[in-house]
Amino acid sequence: MIIILKNIKQLVLIFIFLNSANVLNAQPLKRDYVRTAIELGLLISLEYDFFNLNSYQNKRKEAPNKFDNYFRDKLKWEKNKLDKAKLYSDILLYGIVLGSIPASPLLLKGNDYKTIILTNLEVLAINGLLTDITKYVVGRQRPSSFFNTRDEKKDAFKSFFSGHTSSAFAIGTSNAMMLSSEYPNKKGIIWISAYTIATLTGYYRIAADKHYTSDVIAGAIAGSLIGYLTQKSISKSYLSIKAEQSSPISRGLKLTWRF
Repeated sequence: MIIILKNIKQLVLIFIFLNSANVLNAQPLKRDYVRTAIELGLLISLEYDFFNLNSYQNKRKEAPNKFDNYFRDKLKWEKNKLDKAKLYSDILLYGIVLGSIPASPLLLKGNDYKTIILTNLEVLAINGLLTDITKYVVGRQRPSSFFNTRDEKKDAFKSFFSGHTSSAFAIGTSNAMMLSSEYPNKKGIIWISAYTIATLTGYYRIAADKHYTSDVIAGAIAGSLIGYLTQKSISKSYLSIKAEQSSPISRGLKLTWRF
C-alpha cells in the first residue's frame, strides 16, 4: 500500500506541474502539445499498468450496500445480454470521444482547429488520469466480479468510479460549453443531447454489471466537474487582451476569445 501511494503521489505531482502552465498561453504552443502528450502517455501507462500498480492495489472484497444492491437488481440485464449492454456503452463512449474530436472544430467555425483538438485531448487525459488514480486507491470490486457474472481478470477491483461515465460527462460538458457559446439560441438542445448520451452510457455500464449505481453517479459528478473546470481553465488561457493603437492619439483594447 505504501508503494502504490508513493507512485500515485509522484503521478499527481507530475500532473499538477504539467498543468500549471495552462493559463499562460493565448494559443497552443509547442509546450502545450508536449504537456498534453505526456498526460496522454501517463494515462496509457495507467490503463495498461506499465507501473505494475495492480500488484499493490488495495482490493476491497465486500458486499454492496442496500442502495447499490437494489438498483443492480432493477437495472442489470440478464446474463446472456451483459455483453450486448457493454457493447452499447462502448459505442456511446467512443462515439462521443472519437466523434467530438473531428466534429467540434467543424461546428465551431470561427475558432482554431488545433486548439479545439488539444482541448478535447486534454479534458480526456485529465479525466482519465484522475479516474484511474481513484480506481487504484479505492480498489472497489466490480459487481460482475463479486457476483461471478463475468471474468474481469485485472479489472476486477476497478469499479469506483465509472471511467466510461466520467469520460462521457467530461467530454460532453466540455463540448457543450464550447457549442453553447457558439450557438446560444440552441443551448438547451446542446446540453440535453450531451447529457442524454452520457447518462445512457452510465446506464449501460450498470446494465452490463460492470458498475454499481453509486459508481456511475460518482463518475457523472466527477466527469462533469472535470470537464467544466478544465474547459474554464483552458478557455481563460485563450482570452487575450491585445493593445491596439489605431492612431498616435487614441489607443484601444481588443478582447479576442479563442478556444
